[in-house]
Amino acid sequence: MFTLSDKKKKNRTSFKSYVDIQPDHLIGLAVGADSFNSKDLDGLHETRLLPGELVIAKAPCVLRFNALTGQDHECGSGATGALVVTNFKVSFVTSTTDDWQTVYQGQRNRMIGPDDITLTNIASVSQVVNGKSRQLTAGSSVASSIEAIQLYCKDFRIVTFSFRLCRKKDNQSRAIVNTILHHAFPAHANLLFGFEMRRRITAFTGIPLYRMTKDWDYELRRLHCSSHWRISLGNENFAVLENLPEVFVVPASLSDNQLRKAAPFFINKRIPIWSWSSVDGVSLLRMSTLQIDTPEAHSQLASMLYAITLTHPHLKEPHLLEVHKGCPSVSDIQNSYSKLREMCMPESEKQFWQQDERLLGMLEATQWLGHVRTCLATAVDVCKLISMKKTTTVIQEPGDSDLNCIVSCLVQLILDSSTRHLSGFQALIQREWVTLGHPFFSRLGHLRSREELQAPVFLLFLDCVWQLAQQFPSAFEFTETYLTTLWDSTHTGLFETFLFDSEYERQKIVSSSNVKLMSVWDWSQQFSNEDISLFKNPLYLLREELELAKPGLKTIPDDAGKAAILSLSSVWRKSSGILYLDVSAASIKFWKQCYLRWIPLANIVGGGSPSSYLQHCILAEEVINLRQQIESMKADSVPRRTRIRTNLFFSYTSTKPGMPAATANNFRTSAFPFSSNGSAGGSGYFDRKAASCVPLHTYVKHSSLVSMEVLEDDLSESF
Repeated sequence: MFTLSDKKKKNRTSFKSYVDIQPDHLIGLAVGADSFNSKDLDGLHETRLLPGELVIAKAPCVLRFNALTGQDHECGSGATGALVVTNFKVSFVTSTTDDWQTVYQGQRNRMIGPDDITLTNIASVSQVVNGKSRQLTAGSSVASSIEAIQLYCKDFRIVTFSFRLCRKKDNQSRAIVNTILHHAFPAHANLLFGFEMRRRITAFTGIPLYRMTKDWDYELRRLHCSSHWRISLGNENFAVLENLPEVFVVPASLSDNQLRKAAPFFINKRIPIWSWSSVDGVSLLRMSTLQIDTPEAHSQLASMLYAITLTHPHLKEPHLLEVHKGCPSVSDIQNSYSKLREMCMPESEKQFWQQDERLLGMLEATQWLGHVRTCLATAVDVCKLISMKKTTTVIQEPGDSDLNCIVSCLVQLILDSSTRHLSGFQALIQREWVTLGHPFFSRLGHLRSREELQAPVFLLFLDCVWQLAQQFPSAFEFTETYLTTLWDSTHTGLFETFLFDSEYERQKIVSSSNVKLMSVWDWSQQFSNEDISLFKNPLYLLREELELAKPGLKTIPDDAGKAAILSLSSVWRKSSGILYLDVSAASIKFWKQCYLRWIPLANIVGGGSPSSYLQHCILAEEVINLRQQIESMKADSVPRRTRIRTNLFFSYTSTKPGMPAATANNFRTSAFPFSSNGSAGGSGYFDRKAASCVPLHTYVKHSSLVSMEVLEDDLSESF
C-alpha cells in the first residue's frame, strides 16, 4: 500500500496547507456557502443514495482542493460544499450536484457520481493538524480539531478537503475522519457495502460463469477437443479442493480418484488444469509447483504429465514452464506499484514540475514497464511452443493463482481471436481469473487484515492487454477506456467478480450472508448505452466491415446487414489469426490514460488518444454508409436518403445543431472521458459527444458513387 512515509523526507514538506490561506483568497471559494447551508442536505443527497446506503457523517462548508489544476499555484483551485460519508462512499455535495448528469463532461456512472469516492477505493488517509500531515490507519487516534484531510485513492487520485470554514465546536471533521477509517478498512468481508445493498439483483447470463458443467462443455466443443479432455465432477461441494471450482477440465485418462490422490502433493492442491487448445490439438494447462520434493511427489507429477501426453495428437510430451522464475514475484509487483503511485500522484504543482524533469528516470526506477515486458515475453515464448513447435505447454507457479492467470490469458489473446471480442475477453477473465481462483480480495486490499498480501496483479495484466491493443489497434473489439473502467470497477466493492479469493470463499460467504451480488459484466448496472458505447473500438468495427465486403461473401440486406455489423461482438468465431507481438523495450509504452488521467497538467487539451478515437468513429461510420450506398447501386435500388446510425460514441449525427463543430473538440482533453478539467471549465453548452469533423462523403459528392442530390439531402437532414 502506498503511504506518505514511503516518500523521501524532502517530499514530506510538499503538502500545501490551504487552511492558512489569506481570507481574501477564500472569498471566491466560499461563495455560495450560506446559500448551500440553507438547503436541506438530506433531501439534496437523498436521490443519490443507493438502496441500503445510509448517511453516517456529514459536514457543511467544506473546501475541496485540487492543487494540480495549474490555475493558481498559490491557493490551488477549490469548491465549497458539504462532505457526506455513507456506508458506501465519500461524497462531496454542492448546490449543483443534482445537475451533474446534464453538465458533467466525463464518464457517467449510475452508481458513483463525479464527486464521489467509494470507500473501497481509498488506499490511505492523512490528517493535517497545525500544518503537519500524518497518515492514519484504522484504529488511529484522530485529532479533535483537524484542519484538512487527504484521501489517496487506488485509482491514482489525491483529493484534499479543508475544514477551515466548519464550526469547530461541532467537531464534524473528527466524525468525518473516524467514519472513513472505520468503513474504508473493514476487518471482515461481510462489512462491505455490497453485502448491505438492498437492490434486486437478476442473474446475469451474458457470458458463461464457468460454475456449471454446461459452460465448460461449451468451451470444449467450441475448441473441438472434447475427445481428449473431460469435465471432472470430483470436487462437488468443494469436498477435495477449496482453491478450485467445483467443476473443471482435466485429461480424459485421469480419474477423479487419481486427482484426489495427487492433489496433496501440489501447493494449494492446484493440480494440472486445462485452459485452452488449438485447432491442432495442442493444449495449454496451468498448475502449481510441488509442495514437497520427494520421490512420491515426483511420481505423482509424472503420472499427471503422462496423462497430458496422451491428449496430444502425436503423443508428444508436454513442456513444463516455470513462469515464476522469469516473471516478477507478487512482492516485486507491489514494490513496483508503490513507486509507480509515487510518480503518478504528485501532491502539488511544484512537485509535479520537479518530477517532470526526471520523469523518465523515475519511470525506469519503478521497473513497472519492465515487468509488463517480461510477462509479454513469457507469453510469446509459450505461444511459440504451442503454435510453432506444436508442443503442449504446462505453465507452473507456486499457488497457480497470479502469474499463471496473466500468462494463460495473454497466450489465448495472442492465439485465439475469439478472446478479443468483448464478450470473449470477459469470459476469458471470468474463467482464468475469477472461477479458477485469483485472490482478488487479498490482492486488491479490501480488508485491513490482508495488507501484506496486496499486489495489483490484475492491473499488470490489463496493462499487458493495453500493450497488445497499441500494437494491434484493430484486433480488439474493446477500447482502452473499457480497460481503465474495468480496473476502476475492482475498487467499487459491489461486484462479486472482485470480492473473493476463490469460488469456495464466494459460495461460503454469499450463502451465510443470504445476499445476491452483482456481476461486473452487466455494464448496464453502471452505465447507460451511450457510455457503454465508449467501450466499442471503431477500428475493430471497420475491420469487420471490410471482412464482410470481401469478394465471395454473401451480400447482406439493408436492415439485416446493419444488425449483423453492429452485433458482431456476440458472435464467437474460431480463427487462426495470430498476433505477432514485438516485445522489444522500444515497443513498450506508458499507459497515460490509466495512470495520469487525474493530473490536468499532464493532459493535452484537444488532443491525445480521444482525438484519434473521435476520427476513427467518424471513419468507421462513413465506411459503413458508403458501402451501403454501393450495395444499393449494385442492386439498382434507390439509394438510402438517411444515414445508418452506428452504436459508436462519436458520430456525425451526434453534433448538436448550432454548435460550433470546429471548436467543440478543443474542450476535450486527453484524459477523456475520466476528467473534466479541461479549458472548457463549466461551459454550459459543451456537448461531450460533439464531433468536430465533416462526413467524408461531402468531399466526393461529385463522384459517380452518389448523386449530389442525395448528398445534399444527407447533409441537410442532420440526424
